[in-house]
Amino acid sequence: MLIAVRAEVEDVEHWRTQFKSHSDLFLAQKISAAYMGSSEGNKVIAVFDTSDPEEFMRIFNDPATAEAMSNDRITGGVELFVLDETFQP
Repeated sequence: MLIAVRAEVEDVEHWRTQFKSHSDLFLAQKISAAYMGSSEGNKVIAVFDTSDPEEFMRIFNDPATAEAMSNDRITGGVELFVLDETFQP
């Protein structure tokens, strides 16, 4: 299942570097791949491919994730989307 998290950060390059330091946290969430992107205004998105959405959500709501986001310098605007539908034209 794919889960997307969008946020605003202080600095995109800092976020990219710090994001990649959370391998242990991501492995605990059963993530096999994480796709990263950014846009103007220091907005970033990560799309996670997880085999266990319930475990992903449990750990996402854990204080360890809040600490990781703080280290990533996420300033706000965090939104989470469960990508639960596929359309192929």
